[in-house]
Amino acid sequence: MMTIAIFTALPEGWTISDEGTVVRCPCCGRNGILQEQGICGPRCLHAETTTVLGDGMLVEPTDCCTLPPLR
Repeated sequence: MMTIAIFTALPEGWTISDEGTVVRCPCCGRNGILQEQGICGPRCLHAETTTVLGDGMLVEPTDCCTLPPLR
């Protein structure tokens, strides 16, 4: 089973459990979820794909902007 979560259509300030709060992306101006921790550093996540596998769940970002390091 695969699902796609798109955060660009949600209003700013909307809180999603286990994800965060919807903010306006400083790079592109679209709405997304700010993720301060990540492999590539901070990013604003606009959409993600979740796939349920036999041994767990795989969550992959499908649309995001990499942000400069937060100070």
